[in-house]
Amino acid sequence: MYKREIELSGHIIDSLTLPKTMDIIMDKGGDFDILEFDIGKRKSDTS
Repeated sequence: MYKREIELSGHIIDSLTLPKTMDIIMDKGGDFDILEFDIGKRKSDTS
């Protein structure tokens, strides 16, 4: 089994980057754990 750790930054919720990434991982038969998740409180904050 292969393991990779990825990091996403920017507006990952608004741009749908997070769910698209999760979909790709699951479509390829993978699984994921979210190790850390910081959500911005303002539109100008990054997640």
